[in-house]
Amino acid sequence: MSRSAEAKARRRRWWRELLIALGIILFLRTFIVEAFLIPTSSMERTLLAWDLVFVSKLHYGPRLPMVPLTIPFIHNRIPFTGIPSYLDWIVFPYIRLKGFKPIQRGDIIVFNYPADDIMPNSPELGPVNIPSLKENYVKRCVAVPGDTIQIRDGNIYINGKPSYHPRYVQERYKVVTRNTPLTYRVLKHFGFRPPGSSNPNWAAVDEKTYILDMPRYLSEEFRQKFGEFLDTFYRIIDTSGHHMAQVYPHDTTFRWNLDHWGPFYLPRKGDRISLNHHTLLLYRRLIEGYEGHTVRVIGGQIYIDGKIQTEYTFSQNYYFAMGDNRYNSLDGRFWGPVPEDHIVGKPIFVLLSIENWKPRWDRFLRAVQ
Repeated sequence: MSRSAEAKARRRRWWRELLIALGIILFLRTFIVEAFLIPTSSMERTLLAWDLVFVSKLHYGPRLPMVPLTIPFIHNRIPFTGIPSYLDWIVFPYIRLKGFKPIQRGDIIVFNYPADDIMPNSPELGPVNIPSLKENYVKRCVAVPGDTIQIRDGNIYINGKPSYHPRYVQERYKVVTRNTPLTYRVLKHFGFRPPGSSNPNWAAVDEKTYILDMPRYLSEEFRQKFGEFLDTFYRIIDTSGHHMAQVYPHDTTFRWNLDHWGPFYLPRKGDRISLNHHTLLLYRRLIEGYEGHTVRVIGGQIYIDGKIQTEYTFSQNYYFAMGDNRYNSLDGRFWGPVPEDHIVGKPIFVLLSIENWKPRWDRFLRAVQ
């Protein structure tokens, strides 16, 4: 074989090997595991912004691709642009393969942001209607299909009973000192971030008054260590109507806010509900936005797809997700439940982590709990 023929053969092998490698990576990413970079502080102190986590698709079952005409390895838009990375000329129906286990209360889950079609996460991209192409979010599942969730005084109740409270869930506290100001030198020992951090978890109102976001166990340690220097120390509970119009279902007749929300029943696939003014306020978003029906109210009667209906049967399961950083989290309290077809997978471990472009070595290869 001549040298030119050998060179051509090597180039063909190189391209073939590259395509095979990319195919294997794409298969693994679609069906087995995918890496996600945590973009915000909504799960502090469980998951930190700029943690790179591996997310298992096998735990809850891989979701088959819904849009074939897409640029591989790019989620929904070409980086640094508002240009979609896909064409929606062909959209396959939702199909999920069998997984290892169902989603359980307390699981941390990755899912597609449900409200990306009405409250776009990326304004430059605009509304995204295909579930698998909506922005990826990570939160904790606090309630599963068939549960009734309610938040009272900032505490979660499931089916009328107090819910499991994860160790690192952050609550908000107001601190007023007697004479000694709080400094970062003191606060850093309790995991508070330095001044100017992109993800702050404390703020000075004045030289004596501070707002601190921290877990309950740390609040007790803080009180024990600095009690003699504190004039006031208490957990802040939202009793105002400030967020009533912002929280789901965005109707002030419910008078719900971040710390007083529900009760709300999470539908299971096959559940049938009676349709009336009250239930339609709660579930219209699910019927129209996630199950693809058209709802009209004419003369006091409810029409679904042009037919008068007094009942509705749900076609999929729904979950409720909240961030562990409860006062810095855009979660189910704002946009409602997560449909099953939006579930991506379960984060299993932190591969690496950085802050201000410096490695956080203690978080490398750490399991997600």
